Amino acid sequence: MPVRNAAQWLNETFESLMKQIIENINIELSIYNDGSSASGSSLRDETLNIIEQWRKQLELKYKLIVHGYENEEARGVGYGKNRAVQYSSGRFLCFQDADDLMYPNRIHRQYHVAINEKDDAILIGSKYERIPEGSTDRYTQWANNLTEEQLYTQIYLAHGPTLIMPTWFCSRSWFDRLGGFDEIAKGHCEDLTFFFKHLRNGGRLYRVNEVLLYYRYHSEATTFSVHEDVIWSVRIQEIQLNIINNLEKLTIWNAGKQGRKFYRSLNDINKHKVICFCDMDPKKISKGFYTDELSQDKRRIPVIHFTQAIPPIIICVKLGLTNNDFETNLSSMNLREGIDYWLFS
Repeated sequence: MPVRNAAQWLNETFESLMKQIIENINIELSIYNDGSSASGSSLRDETLNIIEQWRKQLELKYKLIVHGYENEEARGVGYGKNRAVQYSSGRFLCFQDADDLMYPNRIHRQYHVAINEKDDAILIGSKYERIPEGSTDRYTQWANNLTEEQLYTQIYLAHGPTLIMPTWFCSRSWFDRLGGFDEIAKGHCEDLTFFFKHLRNGGRLYRVNEVLLYYRYHSEATTFSVHEDVIWSVRIQEIQLNIINNLEKLTIWNAGKQGRKFYRSLNDINKHKVICFCDMDPKKISKGFYTDELSQDKRRIPVIHFTQAIPPIIICVKLGLTNNDFETNLSSMNLREGIDYWLFS
């Protein structure tokens, strides 16, 4: 558990840790302090004091390990997570954000999945509940209702990993083999890059279909420090590497802003694989084509009605925003996700 200026959340977090059901398992709690402001500083934070106040109680249940430094600029979430792992010694790793709360059976359930699956290269997540209630409803509905197949096919969406990082549980040997998280400072999506690295190396995904975590939504969450352009760049790189580089041609579904941005983000070789844009908007279709002004020959790419689209298709349309019109249109085409089309929105 990495922490930085987390005082307002820690009491609740530690309470949830003390309620964990632990049966014949030796568990360490490895906390790494990523520069929290100590007493006496101009930006005083009580993180370290709260950890000390809980020390004796936590040590009744866990082997407590606390490392880190004070009153310095944050070195990044990836750095903090890696150091917390480095100072621990467990066979398995259960990641816990300082502002989230575990259900009492979280460790118990995920540990037994790991033991029963007998596969070190497995990343185990779970369903979750947002607090405050009603926060990010569309995101929560998406993550909690993905099918087992969609855990792999919908990895390019802007939502991020199909298993949300605060629920991750994995083997230490696999984590070490992958080299841990990227240690780029603030503003990097270290969870997404690790997730893609996991899949590229043949890792499996497993979601416990129970709510095992209260996932807190608040304005100070590190998620908000990651610029969407950074996430976009990582996603573009990955979908080209895994999908588009292996195609001879493709259609982009969305002749509007997002579809054109997707096209412009492709490398030159993959741009020439785009045979057309498709859409359901008569105004966009009536224009007839999109002109690539940056290409040497000012290449014109046709814009057609979606019913005329030829797979494979990269879909750059956001889900759940068209009164189900888009979803109905897509379903009517009898296409196979992960074979005929991939979602990127």
